[in-house]
Parts: sequence; structure tokens; C-alpha cells
Amino acid sequence: MSRRIESSNLQANNTRKVRALSRGLCLLEVLAAAPNGLSLSEIADEANLSKSSTHRLLQTLVMNGYILRDSNGSQYHLSFKLLELSSSLIQDINLSMVARPHLEHLAQSTGETVHLVLLDHNTAVYVEKVESPNPIRMYSHIGMRAPLHCTGVGKAILAFLPSERRDALINNQELQRYTKNTITNPEELHTHLAEIRKCGYSMDDGEHEEHVRCLAAPLFARNGQVVGAMSIAAISYRVDMTTLLSWWPSLSEHARQLNSELIHYFERFI
Repeated sequence: MSRRIESSNLQANNTRKVRALSRGLCLLEVLAAAPNGLSLSEIADEANLSKSSTHRLLQTLVMNGYILRDSNGSQYHLSFKLLELSSSLIQDINLSMVARPHLEHLAQSTGETVHLVLLDHNTAVYVEKVESPNPIRMYSHIGMRAPLHCTGVGKAILAFLPSERRDALINNQELQRYTKNTITNPEELHTHLAEIRKCGYSMDDGEHEEHVRCLAAPLFARNGQVVGAMSIAAISYRVDMTTLLSWWPSLSEHARQLNSELIHYFERFI
């Protein structure tokens, strides 16, 4: 009988630890969406937790260096520790060293912003960016996530995912509307993605950000599985769709070269 009680207590303790970890990660995500920081009450509201639970979790995260408090203690911010962890991953695969020359060449030849993203679960994450020299620029930044169904890079990935995974992503979750151009009908999106597979590239005409256009090429691992995408993004009043599409040969060639140079590194993202 005592062994059963001991086993039950151990299981309950493990469950509490897993729940605490999940809640702690939730707090990191809440603060990641608030670059100016949040108060204890605001964090608790966003995470749907009590103030007391939120305070305990925040204290643990502060002690471990993942969160900082401002001088008067009223606001919480993410520290640079997460950036250090992600930077270690990127440096380890020499991603920046290999990719940046390609992005810079495209940015210089087009005068627009160039992105490199990698697939992470159900979203694309910006891992490299070369900014346009023009005064009005993209709000994207390294570490930011992009939805798959309405961005150039996202659709370039989504179109080439295995059909079962693609169908699950489209049919089992809401296709959020960001602008009037966002495709939110699953059948329409499936048809659109089939066209992308035929031509090899995707285009975003104000589907995620109303005044942004994007042309993107998928990137693949050695086994042919899509792992990311490379794109040219421009403000719509500056670049029409015809001009954007004229850059496809150059984007395609740089994506092909980058794919070849990073083929071994892409294995870890499968």
C-alpha cells in the first residue's frame, strides 16, 4: 500500500513539474510579443494565470536569467539569454556565413529586403535578413515567426510539405485573416498551393501585410523535404507584381546555390 502511495505522489509531483514548465514557457512567449515589457498583472492576464502563480514563475525565470525586471521592479522583459541560445544554433551551422552573401547580392541587385526562413513546427522563423536601402522598410526581424498560409515564405514551404502534413495544417486549424487578400478558404488555398508546386515559386500580394509584396523560393534537405525558404519582399507602391516576378531567375539561382551549400546542415531540420 505504501508503495502505491509513494508512486502516486511521485507521479503527481512530475505532473506539477511539467505543468510549471509549460506555464513558464507560456510566459516567455507572452513577453516575446511585448518588446516594451509587461507588468505582473498584464502577464497574468495574457497567460490566463493567477497573479501568485505568475509571480512564482517569473521569479524562477529571473533567477535563471531568462527575464529581467526594470529598475523600479514594475515591468518584466525578456533578457538576451534566449538570443544567445538561438545564436549558438545559427553559429554552429555557419548559417549566417554561408547565407548572407546570397542575401546581400539579391538585396543590392533589387534594392529590396531579402529574407531567409526555416520551418519550425507549424510556422516559419526568420533566421537571416538583409534590409532594403530604401527609407520605408519591413518590420520583420530575426527570430520573428511568419504564418504559413499567407506569407510568401510560408506558402513556399506549405506547398511542398508532404501531402498528409499539408492537409492537416490547412484543414485542422483556422486560417487566420490578416488582410482582405488573405486566403482563408481551405479549398482555395489547396488550389493555390498546387499552382505554386507547378511553377516552383510563391507570391504574396498583400496577404499578410497589406502593403507588402513578396516572391519566395523553397529550400530543401538532401531527401527532398522542404526545410525553409528564401524571399524578396517589397513595399507594394514601390514594386508591382510584374517587376517582382522579373526577379525570379536571380532568386531561383541563389536559392539553388544556397541549397547546395547548406544541404548537409539542413538535415538537422528534418
